[in-house]
Amino acid sequence: MSTETEPQTFPADWDFTKVIKGQIVEPEPAAEEVDDIAPGMVETVPARTPVLRQTASAAMVVASVTGKAAGLTARTVFPPIKWFAVGAAATSVLGWRYVRAHDHQEVLGGMSTGADWGKVERTRKSRWKILGWSAGAVAALDLAGWWALVKYGELAALDWSWAVMPGVEALAAGTLLTAYGRYRVQNPGIGPGQMLADEDQDDGEEPYPLSWCTNGEQVIECIERALAHERIATRRVQILGHRPWGWEVDIDLKGSTPGKVNAAADQLDAHFDIAKGGTLIEPDPSRSAHIVLRLVTADPFANMPRPAVHAPNSLSVKDVAVRGRSMDGGPLELRLRGMSMLVIGKSGSAKTKGALRCIAETITACRDAIAIEMDPVKGGLREFEGVMAAPPIRGGKACTEWLSHLVAIASARNDVKHRLNMGDLWEPSRDHPAIYAIVDEFIYLPKEAKALAIELLRIGRETGSYLIFAAQEGTEDSLGDAIADSVTYRVMLASRAEDIRLVLGTGAAAAGYRPDRLQPAVDDERVYDAGKCFIRGPGYDRPILWKWDRISRDQIMEAVADRKTAGRPWFDQDSLAAANLLHVITRSGTADTVSLSDRLDALASQGGIDDARLVAVLMREFELGGHTFLPTSEVLLPALHGAGETDMDANKLAQLLKAHAPGAAAGKGKWLDTPQARGWHRATVEQAAAGLIDPSTARLSAA
Repeated sequence: MSTETEPQTFPADWDFTKVIKGQIVEPEPAAEEVDDIAPGMVETVPARTPVLRQTASAAMVVASVTGKAAGLTARTVFPPIKWFAVGAAATSVLGWRYVRAHDHQEVLGGMSTGADWGKVERTRKSRWKILGWSAGAVAALDLAGWWALVKYGELAALDWSWAVMPGVEALAAGTLLTAYGRYRVQNPGIGPGQMLADEDQDDGEEPYPLSWCTNGEQVIECIERALAHERIATRRVQILGHRPWGWEVDIDLKGSTPGKVNAAADQLDAHFDIAKGGTLIEPDPSRSAHIVLRLVTADPFANMPRPAVHAPNSLSVKDVAVRGRSMDGGPLELRLRGMSMLVIGKSGSAKTKGALRCIAETITACRDAIAIEMDPVKGGLREFEGVMAAPPIRGGKACTEWLSHLVAIASARNDVKHRLNMGDLWEPSRDHPAIYAIVDEFIYLPKEAKALAIELLRIGRETGSYLIFAAQEGTEDSLGDAIADSVTYRVMLASRAEDIRLVLGTGAAAAGYRPDRLQPAVDDERVYDAGKCFIRGPGYDRPILWKWDRISRDQIMEAVADRKTAGRPWFDQDSLAAANLLHVITRSGTADTVSLSDRLDALASQGGIDDARLVAVLMREFELGGHTFLPTSEVLLPALHGAGETDMDANKLAQLLKAHAPGAAAGKGKWLDTPQARGWHRATVEQAAAGLIDPSTARLSAA
């Protein structure tokens, strides 16, 4: 329709009085513009929908409807399938833990002893029996249900009636597994006592190595993931510090015990990807769910300075000597007075060349202590020969003999202590030193020697006689209950797990004492954990690593030479006399058969008693010929003159013997052709000898 065409007719009711007449005015186009469409013309095109567009819309409608139907179907069907799978997986894991008694292991804090293995094995057998009886009861129930359906339900015996009861049970089990799986999926924060199936853990929650961490937050995340993976929940994890040897972390557990963490220590090593034994725990005695976790990534003792030996006679047993340190820098202090010690360590753990060498070096530097060392099967501490109170004691027989002497001394010292007014405990001095017996390879001692060692432990503390003994392992028959009751300090280097309870006590492994995770040395280059240990005793109540000083053999040999030159104390005469050992224990060692004259010579050399030397001369004359009577002028006085007493006469000889044997008198007897020669009977001279060795005994005999 043209815009210039005016309509020919109008409705009759139109009012044109209010219409302003006008016309369309087309502006003149600019000279440069070109209009391709005729002015005033409008071309209309009818709307048509393309066929392909209509087809695509239909396809989209179909796809939309189909997708919605599939989505609704998947949304309805898939969750129950997932719940069933999660429930089945979690139940399988829990069932495995049940039959393997993992919960029992966690209560015990790990299986560190043979007794723990036995308890867990009995629990496993009991649970398998329960499962067997349950399976039998279910089978009986199915059989009874099938019989009831056949008899009362009028079903044929050989059709599908046999599947009714198992089917009902399977349907019930599936329903329960699905419900349990739904609970596990919708409640990820399940208590730590329950095992979560793998599907319950969110992606990205797997443990990762400690070496990936670059700050404290990442370390906390690493620890939380590792503990969660072992089903150990935490309330708080806080970094205490990054030490030169690794990380120290403060942890509050949630529903778990330190024993459970300790039982998973080996697996935690793998999660953190650190060396075996690098995960250490220290429980808080005042809070059962609080521990300090130490993750060792470097040797805590790498920067230990080379130790120095002590100067001769520079120490007292009352002093505190430092012979090592702890992993946190604390000094390993030896308080010798009152110290008995048990040392357990495998071959290569530095039991002898570490712990015992440090102890022997300290004792032999004391001016009021002496030491002897014995080893029934090996070389012992032979490098200290010359500063020990006796030559090296080797073999089971010699060890037994010496231990019997030490028990006699410890018992006799009660009287000496009372006579010298020492008080309740032996007061060590150079003249009355404390005695330390160092016994290596204790379990190889004869049974009698072991009994003597235990007796020495029990009676020696008050009289200054102490036992320090070591072995590669602990056994019930050799250690028994006497160790925990009698030993002051118990030291465990790299050891067997079975020995922890015997040496450190029940529950020590769960409390963090794990010497079984230490690795002994192989050679001088691969020393590994040699010298590192756990200690229990006064002042040592924390399960942290300690390490003994590594003193070289050359240092010991130099120190021994200096100490020999300076002089060392020795057994006191009072104790040897009270124990009737003056003739047995000499500076050259122990004699199998010692005469009374030798005993007197020993007394003279030790105490500077000249009368003992003279009586020894007399006794030797009796012993050489087996005489019971000797004349004064013909035999005894010439013997004394030959010993240097040229002014000795019959009167002085009588005074000498009467001084030590009150009431002694010369007599008459047959000598050669003289029937009534004047002289002295052997019994009288022996009485004087006894008076020199033990004056109190002589006085009692005279009375």
